[in-house]
Amino acid sequence: MRMNSIRLLLSMTLLMATMTHAGIPAVPEIPLTLPDSIRQPLITKRQPLALRKLALVDEGNAITQSCVSVKKGSAAHQECLLRLSQFNAKVDTLTHAMDTLGDEIDAAIVKHTISSMNDLAKRLGWTADELTRLDTALRSLAVDGDPNVTDVQIRRVWEDVLARGSDRDIARSAANGKGPGLPGAGTQTQYEDCAIFALANAAGVLYGEAAARASKLIAEGGWRDAAARAHPQKAIEKRGLTGGEVVMLAEAFGQVSVVRSQDFQKTLQEGRTIMVNVVPASGDVKSGHEVVLTKTFQHAGEVWFEMMDSNQGPLRRLYVRSRELNTLLQENGVAFRRDPGTTPGLLR
Repeated sequence: MRMNSIRLLLSMTLLMATMTHAGIPAVPEIPLTLPDSIRQPLITKRQPLALRKLALVDEGNAITQSCVSVKKGSAAHQECLLRLSQFNAKVDTLTHAMDTLGDEIDAAIVKHTISSMNDLAKRLGWTADELTRLDTALRSLAVDGDPNVTDVQIRRVWEDVLARGSDRDIARSAANGKGPGLPGAGTQTQYEDCAIFALANAAGVLYGEAAARASKLIAEGGWRDAAARAHPQKAIEKRGLTGGEVVMLAEAFGQVSVVRSQDFQKTLQEGRTIMVNVVPASGDVKSGHEVVLTKTFQHAGEVWFEMMDSNQGPLRRLYVRSRELNTLLQENGVAFRRDPGTTPGLLR
């Protein structure tokens, strides 16, 4: 997430100190994983913005030095207010330009990632149907859930979900629900491997099998940097899987599709599990946590979901209302269906 513009406020006494250029935006980074043919045009657009930022830093410092001690109501005070207003306008203009470049970089990353994943799938000999499902799912990933929720609301929902424990009334309703209700694949460690557990749960395979397949895809793909490709398991433990990697890994074990939150209930009723990226219990919206929806059911006149969370172990089921899930949700769900004629592996 790029830094938004922070308008600079001048106190009544103009005691700005070091705050003058606090709102100057960061210059978007261009990943080295992008091919030079893509990076170079972006670098050409980035360079003048970086120079404009340096000039604004110097201008902000100059305003601080000359205005920090001026007397309120004086002519110098009015001049400083004007200078600061003009400075803020420049910051806002630069922020807009930075955001535009950032969006262009993000789009280039997505395009390169999809292309790289499709290329790897072809090299691995995936069938035409598998290639089509993969490409469609990758291009369908999008933001989902309530964009206006706060960290306080998110933490409160997690507290409510965890506090329910094994509520017998809810558990009875869940037992009559519809969905695969798959067994768990273990408890998450301190590493960022929740997506591996989620996929293992959804596909009904051992954690080790899911982790090995994910490592192979990262090692042989071209969307991550050289260090991650050389040590894929460490990369997974440190940073987890991206949404695209979850999609590709799901297709490697079965059949994948991306579904919107309004289709979660229908998808589960059709027998497909759904992996969803939610905000973790910390409420940190910049982080993500992968969980699995295994059933849907009605309770007290509301739509509920049975949810597996690797942080809670392989045996515990959590129960979350549809509206609560909408508070936690960050992206579309990744639905999984086993290939026809196959059964889930034994989880030990």
